[in-house]
Amino acid sequence: MKLIKSVVEKLDFAEKGQVFYWDDDLAGFGMYVGTKTKTWCVQQRIGNKTKRVVLGKYPTMTAEKARTEAKKGIGKLAEGIDTVKEKREKAIKSVSLGEVFTAFLDSRQLKPKTVRDYTGVMNNIYPDWQKLPITDITRDAVEHRHKKVGAERGEAYANLGARTLRSVLNYAGAKYETGKGLSLLPENPVKRISQTRSWYKVKGRTGHLKSHQLQIWFDAVLSIDNETIRDYLIFVLLTGCRKNESAKLQWTDIDLTDKSYVLRDPKNGRPMQLPLSDYLVDMLTVRKANSNSVFVFFGSGKHGYLVEPKRQIAKIVEKTGLPFGMHDLRRSFVTIAESLDISSFAVKTLINHRLGDDVTSGYIQMNVERLRKPMQTITDFILKSAGIKAADVVEFKPTAQGVV
Repeated sequence: MKLIKSVVEKLDFAEKGQVFYWDDDLAGFGMYVGTKTKTWCVQQRIGNKTKRVVLGKYPTMTAEKARTEAKKGIGKLAEGIDTVKEKREKAIKSVSLGEVFTAFLDSRQLKPKTVRDYTGVMNNIYPDWQKLPITDITRDAVEHRHKKVGAERGEAYANLGARTLRSVLNYAGAKYETGKGLSLLPENPVKRISQTRSWYKVKGRTGHLKSHQLQIWFDAVLSIDNETIRDYLIFVLLTGCRKNESAKLQWTDIDLTDKSYVLRDPKNGRPMQLPLSDYLVDMLTVRKANSNSVFVFFGSGKHGYLVEPKRQIAKIVEKTGLPFGMHDLRRSFVTIAESLDISSFAVKTLINHRLGDDVTSGYIQMNVERLRKPMQTITDFILKSAGIKAADVVEFKPTAQGVV
């Protein structure tokens, strides 16, 4: 048959599978009919393999158009050009930054917050690059964007954006290959920033409470009317626990008999049981007796746990003249622990940091009992510096914010 419009329209759909029809006038030009669609194709034998190339679907692609495209396709196949491979390689070379970023996120097991952070950086710093093929992202463009963001939005944020882009493009370089098995991105364009030593030198944050400031800080915190925020701030300072991990603690994570708590889903993905000092056991015992919430630090937000109390912190800062953030409390815990000559391995475990690649660390097993004395020592020092006796736990007064 000759595959013209009138003939193709009369071809019945297959009951199952596919039925092939070949044109008598143009060798290699044909159509396969499925249960719902009719598709144009060309087919040729190259060496010991049969290559088939899809041209398009009927009637979107007319019979005349299909025949024209078939002649081109058959010519390429006759020359030994693998048009399927050529098409696939063309598609790979056009993969955009946005597509790569989506694949990058899908390939990793990331926490929702990490995904939001990554997405925020990409959308805020590289919004106009999302549809740009990654092969079109030049070293000059990366360097220019890094400087622009540094001048307009801050040097630390510019570095964060460049590091994020570097990670995404490193992933692309490993995942996407040309037809010859070579990396689509043989060199990461972000490398220019390192080669020109253009990374901004951003000083790390060093804020923390000094021992002589602890009494002023405690006096201000203990005077807070909201008992949940008061206890939350003290808990973070006395454990060095991350603010979000502290806020999400549930009563099922607390064992007051064993005097310990469990971080079930920490930042590093490694669940950990950690000790509670006597002061915190007393404080949490009072809280639990007066709380109907599943969360230790109840909040009125949609998740049910306390959100970082920025307003209360601002009031404490204004009252004491001691500027601090939640992470400064964690840093204070570590600084005090180091000043007491507590083992670095114990400190790292208490704040749930990885012990690193040190060979010795692989032999050290830090269980909750091994950590109990260091934790109590740190608490005792903080309370003594603040002029507080271990038994001085402020009475819990039930409020709408403290009890469901």
